[in-house]
Amino acid sequence: MKPAFLLSVVGLLMADVSKSFAQCKETTSPSNHKIVHYHIVQLSGPKEYLTLAKTGEERILNYHNDEFGQVYHVQMFTEIKFSSVKGNFSLYTTISSTDRSNWQSEFVLSTPIEPKELEKMKGTVQIEILLPDDKRTFKVDAKKNQLLLKAIACMY
Repeated sequence: MKPAFLLSVVGLLMADVSKSFAQCKETTSPSNHKIVHYHIVQLSGPKEYLTLAKTGEERILNYHNDEFGQVYHVQMFTEIKFSSVKGNFSLYTTISSTDRSNWQSEFVLSTPIEPKELEKMKGTVQIEILLPDDKRTFKVDAKKNQLLLKAIACMY
C-alpha cells in the first residue's frame, strides 16, 4: 500500500511540475495562416481578461470584456495603465464602432507591446482600463502575477 501511495504522490508532483512549465497556447491565424502563441490572464471572472499574443516578432496585448454594456460610434483614445514596481507605463489604443456593436457580444481593445514594456509588466501591481465613460481597476495579486509572468514568458 505504501509504495503505491508514494508512486501516486510522485506522479501528482510530476504532473504539477509539468503544468508549471507548460508551453504557451498556440493557434493558427485564419487570415494569414501563421502560428500565433498566446496566453490568457483573467482579470475579473471568465468574461474579462487580457491576452498576450505573439506572431513572428509582433506582440499584441488585448483587453477582452464580454459583458461590456456600452457601444461607441466614434473613435476615441483609450489608455491601459500599468502600475509596476519596475516602472509605470501606459499603452494606448482607439475604440471604434468596428470593435463592438449591438450584435457582437465581445468588446476588445488591442495595442502593440514592446519588450521593454513586457519587462516592466513583470512587477505589475495594478492594471487600469481608462474608457471614456468608465474606469476598470484590477489589483494584481500573487496568483494573477504568476499568470502574467507565464504570459510574458510566451512573448520571447
